[in-house]
Amino acid sequence: MVDTPSYSRTAEAVAGFTAGLTTTLVAHPLDFIKLRMQLDTTSRSQWQAIKSVFTNVKDISRSSNGKLQIKNFTHNIYRGLGPNIIGSTTAWGMYFTFYRQYKNIILNYSGWDNDQKLNSLHYLGAAFAAGWSTSIITNPIWVIKTRMISTDRFQPGAYSSIWDGIKQIYKNEGIKGYYRGLTPALVNVAQGAVQLSIYDTFKHYMLKNKNKNRKPNSRLTTFQNLYMSAISKMIATGIFYPLQVVRARLQVAKKDTRIITLLQSIIRQEGLGALYKGISANLARVVPATCLTFVVYEEIKALWR
Repeated sequence: MVDTPSYSRTAEAVAGFTAGLTTTLVAHPLDFIKLRMQLDTTSRSQWQAIKSVFTNVKDISRSSNGKLQIKNFTHNIYRGLGPNIIGSTTAWGMYFTFYRQYKNIILNYSGWDNDQKLNSLHYLGAAFAAGWSTSIITNPIWVIKTRMISTDRFQPGAYSSIWDGIKQIYKNEGIKGYYRGLTPALVNVAQGAVQLSIYDTFKHYMLKNKNKNRKPNSRLTTFQNLYMSAISKMIATGIFYPLQVVRARLQVAKKDTRIITLLQSIIRQEGLGALYKGISANLARVVPATCLTFVVYEEIKALWR
């Protein structure tokens, strides 16, 4: 039997919030590198883009006598951490809560009493709905985070804080400025939906095939959660990564730009490979981060049993 909806939603929210916080603190530097690579319009290869990012960060981290300051380097590589923490904890907490709620709706509508009756299409539908709901609510946070990471601290017009970003966007662009990049974000929900549906499908069959004498509340091992989350994330990322590049560039644009126009411009000026700029840093970040997120998520949920 499934948990009661109220109990389950609370568990999902706490587990998602904790998982998002843990992952963000560990993986933010790789997120910084990935985003800078996505916004790089000059490098023609992944390696050139990586070198360009590190050269830039090192240059702005030097003191007046030209020496590299570790303190400055750390501050720069963690620029945008505040909105990233707020965004990730909020997004993961809301995402898993919405996901649980939409699965409950499917169960209630179908007259079923536990998740074992659900199939891959049910998981996919619930994940899509949860992703769209979360993206609409959290997009303003991601706009501010992207702009903070894409600019250096003392660069003219750079946001000094989250609150400064909120004020500047409203003053210069109005409400619509908070929702730049929302369209590709909504489309990119497909990546999370595919990943989560693959993960839950794996989980469904692995639990189903456990020994017949298992306890009603049996769970998978940490290792099983690790490789299920890794495989599902790599498949989904390979399919949908170009949308992240388009979204990042839309978010830093200061004027309205059509997605098709931007895509054509990227391909014409930088080649098809530009749509996968930063994917090496992204995979290095998202696969371990996803594994960490889902392991923490499952462990926190288990504490509620």
